[in-house]
Amino acid sequence: MSRYEITYIVRPSFEDPQVDELAAHFSQVVQSQGGEGVELERLGRKRLAYDIKKVREGHYVCMRFTGSPDAAKEVVRQMRLHDDVLRALLIRL
Repeated sequence: MSRYEITYIVRPSFEDPQVDELAAHFSQVVQSQGGEGVELERLGRKRLAYDIKKVREGHYVCMRFTGSPDAAKEVVRQMRLHDDVLRALLIRL
């Protein structure tokens, strides 16, 4: 089991409760794949370095967990399928 960190950006049109809902959904995906020790950290709404799909800002969320490589791949796949996630970056710690 490895330790992973995923930082992702959610559309700025989302309100704080909606961002929390989305973060809870992705943490459930990790737990359903056998991941454990999920930690969520909301970094807030920030300006992007460059426009992504004509959007200038986004809600940044950082999620850390311990799990298998398959769990990490599955959560990143789910994020890429979700239209409201602009970018996701997976790092093995």
